[in-house]
Amino acid sequence: MAERRNAPHQGRRLAARARDALVGPARPGRVDPVRLPEPEQRAVYRILTFALRAGALMLGSGAGTIEVESAILELTAACGLHRCEVDVTFTSMTASYIRSDDVEPVTTLQVVRDRTVDYGRLAAVDALRADLSAGRITPQQAFSRLDAVVARPPRRTRYVVLSWAGMAAAFTVLLGGGGLAAAVSFVSATAVVVVLAALSRRGIPDFFRAASGAAIATAFAMALESVDAPVHTSLVVAGGIMVLVPGYALVASVQDALTGFPISGSARGLEVLLTAAGIITGVAATLYVSVALGANLRLGTLNLSPVVQIPLQVAAAGVAAALYAAATSVPLRSLVPAGAVGAVGWATLLGLQHAHASLIASTSLAAVLVGLAGRLLAHRQQTHPFLFVVPGIMPLVPGLTIYQGMLDLFTGSPAGAPTMLRALGTGLAIAAGVTLGAMAVRPLRRSSHRRVG
Repeated sequence: MAERRNAPHQGRRLAARARDALVGPARPGRVDPVRLPEPEQRAVYRILTFALRAGALMLGSGAGTIEVESAILELTAACGLHRCEVDVTFTSMTASYIRSDDVEPVTTLQVVRDRTVDYGRLAAVDALRADLSAGRITPQQAFSRLDAVVARPPRRTRYVVLSWAGMAAAFTVLLGGGGLAAAVSFVSATAVVVVLAALSRRGIPDFFRAASGAAIATAFAMALESVDAPVHTSLVVAGGIMVLVPGYALVASVQDALTGFPISGSARGLEVLLTAAGIITGVAATLYVSVALGANLRLGTLNLSPVVQIPLQVAAAGVAAALYAAATSVPLRSLVPAGAVGAVGWATLLGLQHAHASLIASTSLAAVLVGLAGRLLAHRQQTHPFLFVVPGIMPLVPGLTIYQGMLDLFTGSPAGAPTMLRALGTGLAIAAGVTLGAMAVRPLRRSSHRRVG
């Protein structure tokens, strides 16, 4: 009976000895082993918050998920936190610092609410990351620089509108249009961008913004048709909706899936589908109005241009890529190289297609060249490769194929679904080609970082 009564006391003594062996005996003034000391905890939170703010800027500015994750880990390591885990999704990111196995981690969360493609900010964050990792600046200086990047004034509205409108006009020429079609596309895209900006300020969802923009672009074509203008109306519509086509979002969704981020890739893909559905809705609604008014708007197919137009189209591709770069705040010194990458990619695509190569094969090879050229230029200028890669792939984005698929779906043609699938396959080819080109140059970038460090 005595042994049975003493059993609970012996169990408590054994538990106390086991606890003391792991964490030491409890003493007055001893820090609780399951909590970090207060000053260190504040410092860890500040570093994690700094890294996540930088990651949120990158993700909101159009960077891929794998780029954001590696940037956060590099920034935390440069600030002295070497045992961090990061989870990045399409809308939020979480970072945890694991101090040791017997101490609870410090965890913080950042929600990405602002999604404005701004490659100037992306370049600034990339430069900050490189300087901090190389030891050229202290963590405190890095915190201040990030605050300055966040506080940068917005881009001038007139500059952005003119860049988007010029890109639309260049795309019209790229697709085989003349001066009048390009001028109408310029005016149409100007109206589209202004309306989109007004709707965005009022918090209108992407679907309705895309539908409104597509309706405006189609209405301009309907106005030309009503006066019998000598313009291919399909070129006007295609050029006008190029500012709406979610080309890079399609490529980014596939790229996330290829690099091991299926959740982010699925979220981006859904965003692409909603935007594409909005474009289809806007074009279809305007066409129905056209039929009801007796305008009988005719949107014919767009075919491959003759060989004699290749130089003009290559030049238009370079201008379109450079103006896309300008519209997305790429620094001035990178505009001409970005345009050159776009021209090389489009020249490769046209050359292969005139040699009777398939669209997907031609696009994938052109994307490989764009990825290689973009990474090499980024290595030379010590900046982020998206400044050259993204504008470079814009001429390759299957906007014409998407437009043709929408037209087929509206007219009830059985070719609509296969055409949209071909557009998806082209997006996959672009993403795979760009990724392959980046992988070929990645060892060069790594060795450069080792020399700098």
